[in-house]
Amino acid sequence: MAKKSFGLKNFFFSFVTVCVVIYIFQNSNGSVETMVAEKGNLEDIIKAKGIVVKDEDVFSANVDGNITYTHNDGDKVNKGLLVAELNTDSNTSQIKSQISELETAIELKNSGIKETVQVVDAVKNDEISQEDLQTSILNNDIDNIYKIQVNNNEALGISDNKYKDYDISQLESMKNSLLKSLGTNKVPYYSNRSGIITYKIDGLEDSYKYENVFGLTPSSTVQMDYVETDSSKNANVVNGDKLYKIISNFDYYIAATVNNEFAKLFEENKYIKTRVISDGSESEIWGYIKKINYGSEESVLIIYFDDYFYKIYDKRYVDLQLITDIHEGLKIDAKALCDKNGLNGVYIKDASNIVKFFPVLILGRDENIAIISAGDYISENQRRILIISENTYETIKIFDKVVLEPDKVYEGQIAK
Repeated sequence: MAKKSFGLKNFFFSFVTVCVVIYIFQNSNGSVETMVAEKGNLEDIIKAKGIVVKDEDVFSANVDGNITYTHNDGDKVNKGLLVAELNTDSNTSQIKSQISELETAIELKNSGIKETVQVVDAVKNDEISQEDLQTSILNNDIDNIYKIQVNNNEALGISDNKYKDYDISQLESMKNSLLKSLGTNKVPYYSNRSGIITYKIDGLEDSYKYENVFGLTPSSTVQMDYVETDSSKNANVVNGDKLYKIISNFDYYIAATVNNEFAKLFEENKYIKTRVISDGSESEIWGYIKKINYGSEESVLIIYFDDYFYKIYDKRYVDLQLITDIHEGLKIDAKALCDKNGLNGVYIKDASNIVKFFPVLILGRDENIAIISAGDYISENQRRILIISENTYETIKIFDKVVLEPDKVYEGQIAK
């Protein structure tokens, strides 16, 4: 009886030992990490720095004083709307002097002279006669006019290029505001156009002029250092201070600089999907490539936009993602890809926990994910197929469990 009991004990001990060994073997050799294949897409993008070029007019104070603004930054204003009012302590003679300077600047602009100079009847330098001055003006001899003006700047007390950056409509608007201020000590400022008003001025408005956008080259798109000011925070202003600017909100350009290899991917007069990134937020908009200016190593894409401006009206430099292609298919982890017998593919773990290799066709990939073709449909109960080098192969399908460490498994392995 004791001998029989000893035999049963040996049997049970041996059985348990075998089970433990099998369990350990399966867990040490068959445990694999997987992910589920799902539908997805991947974009081919080119990152670039962009310069926002706007149709903008900057307006400055005509006299010293205390200013009150009537609109918030970013508001849309109509043409002719009161946007600011400057209370001034300037006397009537000072205001009339400003009006006289503006009238002279307007007259010179109308006569075709693009640089603003102050011409006076009395000239201190006896060697330069009034006749010589008039002849210089008629002949558009700017150098000689400047020479005359330099000799008289001390007496005039003004700069010879004070109004050179203003167009005639701006000068007229400034003059009319001053005329209305006579006797009231209040100088009103009206919008000269419809658009967005902003008090944030970066000082780069003359460097990136809307009308000169097609001339931007790689050397002129190097990011500049600048200090942005917010004039709405300053109630007291002096003559010449920049007050506000009004920007057309209908359209604008972004100049994007890319290397020449990437520039080959683009064509003029073609639309491009663009992701604009600013202040941590991003938006996708369609732009239109108006022009490409090629350089020796880099090129500038001049891209036209007519949307999304309300989010970047006060920005000068933005980050861009130029989307050149979008791949759609099954999304898997890029580290699951491997090579077997010259074929790109992945290992999957099927419903029976058996590891199998399937070829795949890679549509697009980056360092993290890969988009692969779902294959050609055959029938409802069959896997889709790929045709590679005239050979037909079954491929993976959605919801397959894809092995993430292909170097740790083999064909036919029973995995946990």
